Amino acid sequence: MKQKFMVISSFRKIKHFFETLSTPENIQIMFYDSLYQAITEIDEQCIGVALNQDHITLEDLSYWHSIKEKFKVPFIFLSYHSDQQQLDLLKQLFSMASSKYGMEREQQAISLSPNVIFDPAGKVIWKQGHEHMLTMMEFRLLMYLLTAKECASTIDHIIDRVWGVDAFTTSNTVYVHIRKLREKIEDDPSHPKILVTCHGIGYKLNIFPENLEVVSCEETTALH
Repeated sequence: MKQKFMVISSFRKIKHFFETLSTPENIQIMFYDSLYQAITEIDEQCIGVALNQDHITLEDLSYWHSIKEKFKVPFIFLSYHSDQQQLDLLKQLFSMASSKYGMEREQQAISLSPNVIFDPAGKVIWKQGHEHMLTMMEFRLLMYLLTAKECASTIDHIIDRVWGVDAFTTSNTVYVHIRKLREKIEDDPSHPKILVTCHGIGYKLNIFPENLEVVSCEETTALH
């Protein structure tokens, strides 16, 4: 499904600027004369709105605020004379959207167990038919553990890769996120079979078919 970028302007020059702008194939540019016309078309597929109007009313600002609250859509306010800075900003936005689109196409649903499905694109866990939304850090933690595959990751390594080397994060923070993630993916979080603890090392995902029934490295005495 294509993503949308909305241009709100009554000036022909602004429209021509976007018509000649090179954009990724997965992004469709849509034109509107006013924010009022565009508001019903803004949804989760909208990656941004470029707004160019002579006069912005309080009603316009109210629309803008409600859209920002609902969809977290970035707004770019354009001057009549589109300069290089605006062009660079647009290119960066399109590049980010295109990269995300490519990742989402590659990230198919992942079976963590017969009853638990992870949807990376939606950042959601489906457990026995029930939806569990992941926070950003839970999502990043799960994605990192997936990339580590069968290798156990230490607490320090998890902090560096998930929170960042410059982040002031303690081991307790990792324990809290591990516990919350287990609550969403495990049938019994107190006796995990998917996100397991490897004694004296750290954590790993135990999602390979041959390992689903036997959790050989589960030792909860060393780590939480």
